[in-house]
Amino acid sequence: MTAQNSLHILPRKRTRFRGMVESILHHKNPEQSRILLQDIRLLISGKSVIQSQLFYLSRKFQTMDLQLGDQVEFDARIKPDRKGISSNSIRLNYPTKIFRYNSETERLLF
Repeated sequence: MTAQNSLHILPRKRTRFRGMVESILHHKNPEQSRILLQDIRLLISGKSVIQSQLFYLSRKFQTMDLQLGDQVEFDARIKPDRKGISSNSIRLNYPTKIFRYNSETERLLF
């Protein structure tokens, strides 16, 4: 399956994902600090979408006091990767509604 075909089978609207914090890169200029998430999966199906991707270390990420290995859930848009910031031919843009995932509190909603 080509990269173009895999992009077509993924949702086009903002979708929920889960990834693991691999590293947090602090820079002397806070606007250039980044966070590396690995094993990013679609939350609804569990399908692996991207092996790893860098995101800006936004205020929300900073206030969560994340540690290496923490699981994070977030909403993001799927776009083609033309800049090479992702490990695949797609990337996730504009992460919002970011929460630390805690498997102990997961429960059925019905």
